[in-house]
Amino acid sequence: MAFVSRLLGRREPLATPGQHLQQSELRPSLPRAGRAGRPTFGSASLPPAKQQTLREVFTPTRPQRSARRLVGRQPELIRIFRAIAVDRAHVVLYGERGRGKTSLVNLVAAAARSSGYMVGRFACSFDSTFDDIVRGLACDLPASFLAVPAITDGAGEGCEAGLPIGKLQPRDIAALPGRLTGRHLLLIIDEFDRVEDPATRTRFADTIKLVSDRGAAVSFVIVGVSDSLEELLGRHPSIQRNILGMPLPLLTDAEIEEILGEGGREANIEFPRPMRAVIVSLARGMPYIAQLLGLHAAAEAAARGATVIGNQDLYAAIKRAVDEADPRLTVLYERLTKRGRDAAMRDALYGIAAGEQDKFARFVVNDQGGVLRAAGFRISQAQWEQILELGAVRPCLSAGPGAYTFADPMLPHYVLMREALEG
Repeated sequence: MAFVSRLLGRREPLATPGQHLQQSELRPSLPRAGRAGRPTFGSASLPPAKQQTLREVFTPTRPQRSARRLVGRQPELIRIFRAIAVDRAHVVLYGERGRGKTSLVNLVAAAARSSGYMVGRFACSFDSTFDDIVRGLACDLPASFLAVPAITDGAGEGCEAGLPIGKLQPRDIAALPGRLTGRHLLLIIDEFDRVEDPATRTRFADTIKLVSDRGAAVSFVIVGVSDSLEELLGRHPSIQRNILGMPLPLLTDAEIEEILGEGGREANIEFPRPMRAVIVSLARGMPYIAQLLGLHAAAEAAARGATVIGNQDLYAAIKRAVDEADPRLTVLYERLTKRGRDAAMRDALYGIAAGEQDKFARFVVNDQGGVLRAAGFRISQAQWEQILELGAVRPCLSAGPGAYTFADPMLPHYVLMREALEG
């Protein structure tokens, strides 16, 4: 496991993970300018060099590729490599979007390459078939890895010549390492949740069983949005012992603060403790939200020549995040709250968004003596039925009865940011 240590450098793990703030602390009193004097967004006036620095430090729009900047995922990285290098198992990494799955996989790929693994990657689309994915993985491998081609007409890219012509079978993947120059082949399949064809998912399960049974020098890392391993790959009891299913949790509050602290130091921008506390309360463990607000706030401060984030910078950052949110979130919020006029529903949404949740953003809904509580917040039966009817939340069957989560993982953060702005 020395390659993991080299990749991570000398970063020390956090001694005490931060706990999520209590509900009373999650509603920040955020000073803001009057309507006529609300801050404008100054990032467009930044010098190109400063813009580039900020976008390298805070990366909400793209996955991280630097181990130095990836916060809080060292245990998962080590666990993945232990599964591949020691246990000879395959890994299925799953969780909601925005948690950093692709960033983590980027580091897995980099560390594997530095340790002599041959690494092929493919990102699925809704119409990807088994053959599309396997040939895409082979095309991603440098042609220099090819030792013994299965076809000789020169067709294809990368190492696709290592695969036979025609419809592919699981045995063709098991045979592929024997036609390559390296010792071990690592195949990373991203966005596997987008594959709609059940037969494709089943064939990959069959492939995992075959390469495991034969002891082939092939390891899979399959990544996708899902609540459970079975939901992503299907229910195949015969391969359970060959797979490490790894759900990716939210970050702790301390780790969200670390994102802001590390990013601020690199960009020479200070996030004072009150500003960090507000961002932590809005992010609730979601690295994407921390990166987004960190980028916008730092850009606002830099545009006015400041090196310390102020109230106006953070207000502008939150407003920009709300204004640029997915229109579907805005439409859903407006329908639920009757364009903000239903104060009771606004309070209910806020109570759930800021309420009790586990490390996977799931909350419990139960009836306590005739009183309905969602995430610990008291709501009426009519409110809950409306929230369900409009599809704002969905059940998490894998977490047991009464467990729910927001259907769109960005909706609770949108609710919190709207309330931070509108109060």
